[in-house]
Amino acid sequence: MRKIRHWSKKDQVSKINEMLRGHYNYYGIGGNKRALIRLYDKVEKFWWKMLCSRCRKGYIKWDIYSEIKKKYPILRPRIKIPMASMKSYAML
Repeated sequence: MRKIRHWSKKDQVSKINEMLRGHYNYYGIGGNKRALIRLYDKVEKFWWKMLCSRCRKGYIKWDIYSEIKKKYPILRPRIKIPMASMKSYAML
């Protein structure tokens, strides 16, 4: 995110979502939801930090940040392989 912090917000979100989509597809298996939610929270806070570094005041208020997130949403975690169907993927 440090490399893309000066891109437009739309381009930043598309790049972040692209990376998160790949991460969710790879690690989105049953039993891993809590870790994906932690990752989402960290990405959200770090993106806020990067947007603050662009601001002249040095910070962006959370209400303004929530409006930015409404306009440019970050992908929420998704489980691709639920726990019930993991037996069909297991190889012994």
